[in-house]
Amino acid sequence: GGGGRRSGFTLIELLTVLAVVALVAGLLLPALGAARRRATGARCLGQVRQMAVAMHLYGMDHAEHFPPNRDGRDIPLGETWVQGWLGVPGPDCTNVGHLRRGLLAPYLMSADIWRCPGGGPVEVAGVRQPRVRHYSINAFLGSPVVSPSAATYRRWHELVRPAPAEALTFIEERIETINDGAFSLQWDFREDRPEAWIVRDQPAVLHGRAGNLAYADGHAETRRWAGFGGALVDRDDHPAPGHPDLPWLQRRATHREAPRTP
Repeated sequence: GGGGRRSGFTLIELLTVLAVVALVAGLLLPALGAARRRATGARCLGQVRQMAVAMHLYGMDHAEHFPPNRDGRDIPLGETWVQGWLGVPGPDCTNVGHLRRGLLAPYLMSADIWRCPGGGPVEVAGVRQPRVRHYSINAFLGSPVVSPSAATYRRWHELVRPAPAEALTFIEERIETINDGAFSLQWDFREDRPEAWIVRDQPAVLHGRAGNLAYADGHAETRRWAGFGGALVDRDDHPAPGHPDLPWLQRRATHREAPRTP
């Protein structure tokens, strides 16, 4: 007798194995991608919370003041909490030195805390660059502006309306549109006039059309946006009548007296 036992695979068997491997990979890869996104979002959320704690520590060392938060370009440190104009490609976009000299730097362990781990380089004006900072302070906190349209807050005890558990401190800003360290909203916003609403700064949507933000009581959350996350709009003062996210943001950024009935 003869014939030894055949070893190896036939072509059909190899193709079957490859098909099964491809099927399993197709099932696993989306789950792995989702798990990676969740991990990135959780890390970013923790960083936003650390920024909020740093703001509290700053207040304890500075007579309960919020860090100065004047918006605009080329604002000197001391009038703003962090320098650097990230709105156009240039050295500020990658200058970690601005962060290390920032007013909250003594309360943060690393410059890496200032940027979301899920945010890579972005293309603006034809130039692709990363951004060293992804988080901004609510523009109504620490602002030098005095306005009849909206409340601004310079010290912690002034923050009564909205209450600390509802008052935004830090927000993850959209990388393509971030510029100064203030997250600005429409000053003359009126909830009863949705036809006049505008978008100024835009929240980030790096976590499945969601972004992270922190509150004055120290807690942080991930907010899924209803209207942000689509195509980019103009950086400032883009008409956005009836935008579903703007009332929610405005109520948590500042307080406005209800308009008087004529």
